[in-house]
Amino acid sequence: MHDSTLDLFMNDNETTDMQHSIDNMGDTLWEAMRRAMLQERNDDAIAICEEFLVDGKDPLDGEYEFYFAPNLTLN
Repeated sequence: MHDSTLDLFMNDNETTDMQHSIDNMGDTLWEAMRRAMLQERNDDAIAICEEFLVDGKDPLDGEYEFYFAPNLTLN
């Protein structure tokens, strides 16, 4: 439940920004893995894949929570 209309918009923007960050991370790692495979750097591709997977599963397909550290550069 939202306390005010402003709170509703603030939380939606935050969620959108967080989801954008998660999507960007997944896309970036996928592209890096794809390039490593095309360059036959298989060990690098595997390392990138293992960095992203959680217990062998794609975190974007499951019920995983991503935690965001506060942006200390704004202070």
